[in-house]
Amino acid sequence: MSTPLALVIGNKNYSSWSMRPWVALRAAQVRFQERQLKFESQDWAAHIGKLSPSGLVPVLWEGEPGAGFPTWDTLAIIERAHELFPAQGIWPEEAQARARARSICAEMHGGFRALRGAMPMNIRGRYPGKGMNPEVARDIARVSALWKGARRQYGRAGPYLFGAFSAADAYYAPVATRFVTYDVALAGGAKEYQLALLEAPAVREWCAAAVQETEFVAADEPYAAAP
Repeated sequence: MSTPLALVIGNKNYSSWSMRPWVALRAAQVRFQERQLKFESQDWAAHIGKLSPSGLVPVLWEGEPGAGFPTWDTLAIIERAHELFPAQGIWPEEAQARARARSICAEMHGGFRALRGAMPMNIRGRYPGKGMNPEVARDIARVSALWKGARRQYGRAGPYLFGAFSAADAYYAPVATRFVTYDVALAGGAKEYQLALLEAPAVREWCAAAVQETEFVAADEPYAAAP
């Protein structure tokens, strides 16, 4: 593809929706320019209206950010990337595996509200036990079952959900970091997969940058006082 790509993202420490397409594209070796707008910053206030039709991140731009062709919303970005780079392994190659990968991504996209609300992504934070309640525990059990089921049925060729790294792994990478932040105990195949996912090069690269960020966004920090 000759048209340059740019991905508009938020804070790497907090923005799980930005993390997903960034990791998916990086793991698929798709080249793109990163344009970061940090939450509650002057940069955000000055540019989000031009760089995001929805006023949210992430946004994938084909061509000049703000002037080219935008695709917004995490799942739409991943689908657009697959259309542009069908040979890069963004989705699993086999049809039923690809359908299952899309299903579990869609479940993450629209579900797990208790987990996402009580345990917001905070890669640099450590809050053992915070956010746990019966609804969150049910979400965690469902995530664990999804991971183990995909690994058992489709993951024999590699360490990830469908063997090779795919968008499904990118979609659950923020969840894997949450389980570290809040010290969520996993066992067996779910724990093995979490550790493998956290060691994936694209995930490690994102997390290494996230822990260097110093911004404090109160809405994403329910268990910490402002510095």
